[in-house]
This record gives sequence, C-alpha cells and structure tokens, in this order.
Amino acid sequence: MAVGVIAASLAVTSSADAAPTRRCNDRQACFYFSSNQQGAVAPIYNGGQNLDAQVFKPGSGPGAGQKVEDNAASWDSRTRNTAFCVHRDRWWKGPFNSLKPQGRKNLTSALKNKNSSTNWYPRHEGGGGH
Repeated sequence: MAVGVIAASLAVTSSADAAPTRRCNDRQACFYFSSNQQGAVAPIYNGGQNLDAQVFKPGSGPGAGQKVEDNAASWDSRTRNTAFCVHRDRWWKGPFNSLKPQGRKNLTSALKNKNSSTNWYPRHEGGGGH
C-alpha cells in the first residue's frame, strides 16, 4: 500500500512540473527562463531592483531554482498603465528594453540571458531614459 501511495505522489509531482507555466498575476510582471513565456517563472513584485538574489520559482518548469540574473529569455507584464523595463546591467545601466502594460514578448538579443535589473517607469515606454 505504501509503495502505491509513493508512486501516486511521484506521478502527481511529475505532471505538475510538466504543466505549462501560468501567466503573471494582475499588476505583476514576470521573467521566464525560456523564450515565448515558457519554462520557469520569476515574478517581479516591484521595479527598481537588481536581480542578483532572485531565483525562478521552484516547480515552475525548466530552469526552476536558477538565478534570474542573466538567465531570462522572455517576459510578461500584467501592469495596467506603467511600462516594465529591464536593463542589461545592475543599477539600471546599459541597454534596456521596455514592455507595454499587458504585453508579453521575448527579450531582445541584447538582453536575452543578459538581464541584471528592472524598473517600472512610464517614460521608458517611448524610449526615454530615467
């Protein structure tokens, strides 16, 4: 009986890990380990932070548990009126790219797996700086 329960537990865990990554929650933005919003997900709860200590959520797909910094390939914004920006370097330096509210796309080639800080900033939407 115990072997059957363990086997059933493992089957449930395997199915959950293989399930598609769910989208971000309302008013949140997320990075994804893989292109096209696939793989592990990492919610960003507030802008203006370096990503050196953040990891992709355990159990959320391929890449789970890995650091977000320099490991993200796509992103998703569930914000309502503010652009979400990602910068290549820490402390909001270097090239950046913005994502419109309610948008989702792959990171540009300059930022794919080269992402170190985030920022919420409306002026970035039009390509402006800080």
